[in-house]
Amino acid sequence: MASLLSIEKVKLERLFDMGSGYILDFSNRTFQEFILENAKIDIYDNKYDYASGSKANRLRAFWDKEPNFVVGRLISNLLEYWKTQN
Repeated sequence: MASLLSIEKVKLERLFDMGSGYILDFSNRTFQEFILENAKIDIYDNKYDYASGSKANRLRAFWDKEPNFVVGRLISNLLEYWKTQN
């Protein structure tokens, strides 16, 4: 379980535009591929099926279930992706 603080989650959710249930410009397929490539995890595994099962909710479940190292690496890669898009 990652130890993200509430304020860190709020900042990440705003940055990744998670309020609508989406993550950046990812489709379901590209989101799954990105997580698989960068964390070696299938984000569509039932383990991450939280609330509505949206991409944003799956990422929230990922934050809650995976260790700091894995979550930190994925966040870093998502930030790098965000930088290339902006």
